[in-house]
Amino acid sequence: MSFLKKHSEGLIAVILLLIIFVGSWQLINHFFHNEVVAQQETYLQKKGELLIRQLPTEDLATSPLPAKGVQLLENYVEHSTERVTLLNQEGEILFDTSDEQLHGQRNNRPEVQSVLSGGIIGSSLRNSTTLEDELLYVALPIKSENELIGVLRIAEPTSGFLKQAEGFRRSILIVFVLFFLLIASLVLYLIRQKNRPIETVLPVLKKMVRQPEQAGVIMQASDEWEELYRTINTLSEQMSETYLAYTATEEQFYTLLNELMIGVFILDEEGRMVLVNPKMQEHLGMLSFEAGEMYTEVVTDPQLIRLIHQVTIEQPMIHEELAIKEPYEQVLSFSLRYLDNTHQRQILGIAYDLTRVRQLEKMQKDFVGNVSHELKTPVTSLIGFTETLLDGAMEDPATLTEFLHIMQKDAQRLQKLIQEIIQLSKDGERGFYETQTITLRPLLDQLIQSYQSMIREKEVTFEIQGDPLLEVETTLELFYPIVKNLVENAIQYSPEKRTILISYQKSDELVLSVQDYGIGIDEEDQERIFERFYRVDKARSRHSGGTGLGLSIVRDYTQILGGFVEVHSHLGLGSTFTIHLPIIEENMNL
Repeated sequence: MSFLKKHSEGLIAVILLLIIFVGSWQLINHFFHNEVVAQQETYLQKKGELLIRQLPTEDLATSPLPAKGVQLLENYVEHSTERVTLLNQEGEILFDTSDEQLHGQRNNRPEVQSVLSGGIIGSSLRNSTTLEDELLYVALPIKSENELIGVLRIAEPTSGFLKQAEGFRRSILIVFVLFFLLIASLVLYLIRQKNRPIETVLPVLKKMVRQPEQAGVIMQASDEWEELYRTINTLSEQMSETYLAYTATEEQFYTLLNELMIGVFILDEEGRMVLVNPKMQEHLGMLSFEAGEMYTEVVTDPQLIRLIHQVTIEQPMIHEELAIKEPYEQVLSFSLRYLDNTHQRQILGIAYDLTRVRQLEKMQKDFVGNVSHELKTPVTSLIGFTETLLDGAMEDPATLTEFLHIMQKDAQRLQKLIQEIIQLSKDGERGFYETQTITLRPLLDQLIQSYQSMIREKEVTFEIQGDPLLEVETTLELFYPIVKNLVENAIQYSPEKRTILISYQKSDELVLSVQDYGIGIDEEDQERIFERFYRVDKARSRHSGGTGLGLSIVRDYTQILGGFVEVHSHLGLGSTFTIHLPIIEENMNL
């Protein structure tokens, strides 16, 4: 099929030439046949006229024909294939050289009718019913004193004279075939020359379409088509460069799109997904993306479906913040734009994840509210006691001493709160701190010693399990507040006369646990205890002097050191806080 398609023009030209050849040969053969018949007709006419002059006209008046006339006619046809028939003026046969007994009327024959009608000659080419062969009939009038007295008809089989001309006809055919072959060769050559640029350029163009990244080159030394080939080579090179640039740009675009923290999707005018980047797949809960999926099969949130329906030519831009429940709770700011391009209409959707921003805003609002509340309590207390003392209560030594102790306690609580807020507000980068080697057991003993007043008041005891000589390489400015807050929480929330267990070990990481047997923490509260100012028992915590920031400091500082903290607790049974810290190589400056 490809061969026929490729050479269709040449095949059509050959078929047309064959039709012209056959038609021309038929026409030439027809003219040749007619010309041979005409020449033979002239030849028979002249022979007939000669025979008429020799034939005695008085013999035509008698029937049958006298022997003299019969002898003349028989001698005439003795050495030829010709047939001579002599008829009277009525068209009745007087004598026939092929059959002496033949008689009857022949006035219905075309050649005889022509002569009987006054013509000087009549001719006809037809099959003879008598001889069963194709004959050329020539009839001539026999006149005496301008009166028709008879008709002489000469007939000759066409096989005789046409066969003699066959050699000449064959020569004409050979010359005509050679001429046809010459013309056909010339036509095919011209077609070949005309198609040569196409046959040369077409493979290069196909390669440009199939492999646009590779530049095709035409190697032809043809002055006639040099400019065309040079142009195609330039076009191929430019297309290759353009395609490579486009491919690089497309790769960069998709790389950027995949790395964006902004969700992007594109829908066609029929609602099919054209493009969805990974972030948008995460927002929509898509496990995979296949181009052509209907968005109604992917998007489950009715709010987003409503937004997509609202985007039209009349309202080409919509922006709205949505709280999405599935596949998980998130706050997304959607911007949908209707794109009315020349060839297609699309909807571009962009989603900004505001979940963390809204959480931080809420945390910030809660933090400001909690700080204001925590600061307000000791400040109000200080102001109240100060005003009471100024109003005369300081004249009473016992009251003065009691109020000053209360004011001192509130001032210390206020100082502690401010210090912890300052700690949380510090830039949490390990690079600002230096590491040092510390022996863990003496550090724990020193820390416990600083809480002796609280320990004596609640009559709690401490049990420490671990290698007394264990040394760790850590950042003391961060590590010490972690342990301090865990120990302080254990003392505050332990019932009286209970034991607090501190254990530590070092392998691939440093694991340190602080276990108390206090009130314990509910499972729901365990998820929030590391939030700033969150308390399980607010009244008890405030009474014990807690600020609600201790566990937040533990979590934040542990994360700065590259570790994590976990809690195991049951109501009424106590709590165990465990920190996991990676081992820092010795003498490494952080």
